[in-house]
Amino acid sequence: MKVHNVMEELITARANLMYERLNETKPAWLTCDCKDCRLDVVCYVLNRIPPRYVVSGRGVVHTMKLVPTPQIKADVDALVIEAVRAINSTKRPYHKDIAPSARSQVPEVSFNFPIFSGSVFDGASFEPLIDCTITLKYGEGNAEMIDKTWANPCKTYSVTNGSYSFLVKPMKADKAGESKYFTFTIEVGAEGYESVSHAFSVPLVSEAERQSEAHTSYSLKIQDLFLFRSDIKNPME
Repeated sequence: MKVHNVMEELITARANLMYERLNETKPAWLTCDCKDCRLDVVCYVLNRIPPRYVVSGRGVVHTMKLVPTPQIKADVDALVIEAVRAINSTKRPYHKDIAPSARSQVPEVSFNFPIFSGSVFDGASFEPLIDCTITLKYGEGNAEMIDKTWANPCKTYSVTNGSYSFLVKPMKADKAGESKYFTFTIEVGAEGYESVSHAFSVPLVSEAERQSEAHTSYSLKIQDLFLFRSDIKNPME
C-alpha cells in the first residue's frame, strides 16, 4: 500500500455534497459545477488543511475514526464554500477544454522534461513584475505544453509574485538511454517595458516511459529576468 492522505476522500465527499446542496438552492453566483471545477475545489481545500497520512489498512481504519468529527466537517465545509466561490469567480482559460489524460496513451520511449520555472522583476525596483507575458520558444515556434492546463504564452500574477512555469510535452525518442540537448528561449514582454529574452539548454536522457503529469521534484529554475521601463535607460547596458 502506498502513502495515502485520507483527507482526500473526506474533502472530495464534502465537496460533492456541498455542490448537491448548492444545486438545490441555485445561488446566482454558482455558474458551474463540472468535474474540472470540483477538482479545483478539492485542491484548494487540500492546500489549506493539515494532511493525515497512512501507510497501512490499520492506519486507514484508525484515522477514519478520528477524521469525520463535527468540527472537522464544519471547517472543511467552510473552506469548500470559500473554494467554490473562488473557482467560480476565476475560472481557468482552459475551462471545460482540458485535453484527455495522457495516461490513456500508449507508453513510448520519450525525452521527459522538467518543470521550467522562473520569476520576472522590475529592473529598477527589484519588485516582482505583474501582468507580464512569458513565451517559451522551441525552434521556430512556441514549445508545445504537456496539456492545456499549462499555458504558453502565460502571464505573471500578483498571487504568484511574478513567477511563471512551463511543462513541455514529452518528445519521442528512438531508444531508452539516448542523450540529447534541447535549447529553448524565454521571451518576456510587459506594457511600458523593454522586452527581454533568455536562451538555455537542457541535457536529457530518454526514458522507457512517457511522462503524463507534473512532478515538482523534477524541475529546473531559470535565472531571474529583469525588465526595465522603456522610458528609463538600462544601467546594465
